[in-house]
Amino acid sequence: VNGLSPYVTYTVECTSSNGEDSCDSNMDTIRMPSAVPSGPPLDLRAVPARDSAILTWDPPAEKDQNGVITGYLIKYQLSSDPSSQMTRTVGAVTQSSLDNLMTGETYNFTVAAINSNGTGPDATMVMFTTIPDIQNLKIS
Repeated sequence: VNGLSPYVTYTVECTSSNGEDSCDSNMDTIRMPSAVPSGPPLDLRAVPARDSAILTWDPPAEKDQNGVITGYLIKYQLSSDPSSQMTRTVGAVTQSSLDNLMTGETYNFTVAAINSNGTGPDATMVMFTTIPDIQNLKIS
């Protein structure tokens, strides 16, 4: 049988087309093996503060999880410096805090779901800007 989805339970029924063949059991239930998540986390959001941000997201659509989500890979970087990319892995939670960020800077972040088979695709990147440090602002 082709076209079965990963980590989905199917009920298989044994029937005979000529009425003479027999089956050991008429019905059986099988679960397909898990696979790497095929879809990204959804609805990424950031609530920036002075030198930190709270990131939140929703899990991938159930049909795209392809198994039990065991964690998430967070990637973030300064928008002005792609080589500044940092990564962090968190457990099966849908919120994380980024600390020790530079004040008044714009960052990009994305998240990917992880299961026992690997890491799925990144979500669409989201931008946020930390709150500027008022002490360093110059008034003209």
